[in-house]
Order: sequence, then structure tokens, then C-alpha cells
Amino acid sequence: MWFLFAAALVLQPGDPLPPLQPGDTLRLAPGVHAGPWTIDVPGVRLVAEPGAVLDGGGAGSALVLAAEGIAVEGLEVRRVGRGSDFYAPDAAVWLVDCPDCTVRGLKAVGVTTGVRAEDSPRVRVEDCELQGLGDAPGITLYRTPGARVQGNRVEGFLDGIYLEHASGSRALENVSRGSRRYGFHLMFSRDVEVAGNRVEQGRVGSAVMYGARAWVHDNVFAGHVGPLAFGLLVQEQSESRFERNRVTGNTVGMLVVSSPDDVFRANDLFDNGFGVLVRRERDKGASALRFEGNRFRGNVYDLAVDDPEAKVAMRRNRYDRVRPLDLDGDGAADLPYVPSSSYALLTSRQPDLSLFALGPGMLLWERVEGRVPALRFMTLADAAPLPLAREGRPFAGFAWILALAGLGGGLWLRS
Repeated sequence: MWFLFAAALVLQPGDPLPPLQPGDTLRLAPGVHAGPWTIDVPGVRLVAEPGAVLDGGGAGSALVLAAEGIAVEGLEVRRVGRGSDFYAPDAAVWLVDCPDCTVRGLKAVGVTTGVRAEDSPRVRVEDCELQGLGDAPGITLYRTPGARVQGNRVEGFLDGIYLEHASGSRALENVSRGSRRYGFHLMFSRDVEVAGNRVEQGRVGSAVMYGARAWVHDNVFAGHVGPLAFGLLVQEQSESRFERNRVTGNTVGMLVVSSPDDVFRANDLFDNGFGVLVRRERDKGASALRFEGNRFRGNVYDLAVDDPEAKVAMRRNRYDRVRPLDLDGDGAADLPYVPSSSYALLTSRQPDLSLFALGPGMLLWERVEGRVPALRFMTLADAAPLPLAREGRPFAGFAWILALAGLGGGLWLRS
């Protein structure tokens, strides 16, 4: 019904936003158009020609979408307000009560937030290029079940991409760099797919928290170094799968806290301080985790478990420290391998000890411990470990050790 009386309109710079009817197409001619604007008519399609810019005037959000099925394509936005409340930041585009709406190809540099959406089921945010001021998320979706966030590039925001109460959503093939907090942040959501994303060089890392049945696969989490830095935090997240992710160059590769019934399969954990660190939140349950077919290489510590009640099952993972003794020819080492040690556990509690991690005394401690069954953490043993060739330096190096030494109690980062 929207399109029975729809019109195609062309807006020149200096023209006011005209009255719109459901299903209208509004084309912006090249030049600067004075905002802010609000579109609250369903089914409107706003198409910006190359060189068309919406100037938000420096106060509030530049463009507000508040009706079903609106689409915005190819728009460039500048001069957004500086309000940076986490849940109500000024944005280049703000969608509110806007189900089935789309923002595609948005460009916004020097903005507080790029895209903000709330109470907007099935919203789509695609192929946007956003650069922020570090005060609020780049893309923030709140109560947006069934959302799709794909192909975006965000840089320099507080959180790169933030999803809360977004069950059934998909975050695909996004790039997030230089976030002041989380590069990717998912909370209170179920059945979310997070795939093909690249999160790099943020201050903290990425987080999947307080939800269930997430499928996190084929992502890269790299280059998060500092006292609070990790590639990926998994906290109170149940029945989820983490597969084929590349987690490299982080102080902690994966930090898992009080998360039951999660599976970690075929991930690469390379050149981190801790490859995996398992902890327990105060007054919360223990983790129950399975690690299968993962590759551990160049980490100072492959695994540390600081929770005596955690159930961590290791099976047929590859390690660069496994000696390839395989007399029966099945491809796996004949002896079980324990990818942890009491020293790794002590270091997770007293990070200053990591300064001695690669010293000859500590290496001897770990070697002796690995040969004396009474001292081994046999509940963490991988019964069928596979050798993995070392490449480059045998360990991540002292940059990660110095970062670990600054951990203190800071791993208990709150959202």
C-alpha cells in the first residue's frame, strides 16, 4: 500500500526537507544539506548521490528515522552533537521504533556515534565507514532482535560495535580498530552469529557476555596488549561455540569466566601471554568447557585455570611444546600432555611473577613438573595431543610478559 502513491523527489542543497508520503524516494543532489532531519514516514528511501552531505548542525543526532521500513543509502554525515551518554549518544543516524529499516553505505568521520538503533527489530547496518571521537560506540544496537550488521569499518570509538538484547542477530565481516574499550561487545542475547569479523589494536578486546547459544567463528582478535587486554572475553555465556577464530598477539588470548557448556574448536591461539585463562566470577558458577582441535603456538602460557571446580576437557589440540613421540602411528603423541602448570596458575593470581616466566629456573620448574605425575594437573591433560611446528620466536616475548605483569586484579573488568 505504501507505493500506490509514492513519488520520486530530488532535493537540492538549501532545500528544506519536503513533506513525504509512504514509499517516497528522496534523492539528495551533491552538496551540503542542512540538518538535522527526522523521517517518520514508513517506507521512505533516502538515496544520496556522490558528494551529498548532511550537516547535522553540531547538536543532537543528524538524521532520525522513526517509522517502519525506511532505507538510507550512500549518505555522508558531518557535525554531530557531542552528547556521549552510553545509551543515548548523539549519532549520525538514530533509528528509534524503526523495524525493518536499513542504513547502508553511511560515511561519518569525527562523530560521537555512527549508527544508534533502539527498539528496531530486524534493522540492517551495512557497508558503513565510521570514525569516532572515542566517547561512545560506533554502532550501538539496543533491543534490536534479528538485526544484521555486516561489512562495516569502525575506528576510534569507545566500543566499535555494541549489541544488547539483540537475539537472533548476525554480525558479519566487520572491521573494528582502535577502540578505547571493546572492539566488539555482545550482551544479553541468544542465538547470535558473529563471523568473519576482524578486531584489532583496541585498548581492551572483545566480549560475549550474559547470553546463550552464540556461534562465534572465523574471526580475528589481534593486538590487544596492556594490563586489561584480551582478545576475547567469554563471561557467563552458555551453550555457545567458538570455532576457527584466530586469536593472536594479545596479553590474554581468551579469558573465560563462569561459562558452562561452551565448546572451543579449531581456534588458533598464537603469540599471546596466556592462550586461555579460565576464571570464576564471584558468587557465580564454575565453567564447563571443551577444547578440541585448537592450535597453541608461541604463548608464554597455553592454559591457566584459576577455578578448582571448573571442568576443562582438552582433546586432540596441537601444541608447539609437544614432543612428537608417536610409536603407534595415529598422528597423536603417545603420552598425555598438560598445557598448564602450577606456575601459570600462580602467575594468573600474581601477575608480577610473569617477569620470571622465561627464566631458566621457571622453565626447569615446568619441565620437572611435567615429568612428575604427582605434580601434574592431570585433570587438564590432553590425552591425544598433536605436535605443532614452532615458527619464529619460541614464545610471544617479553612485551607480553611486561603486559602480564601489569594485570593485577584488573581482569575483572565490568561492562
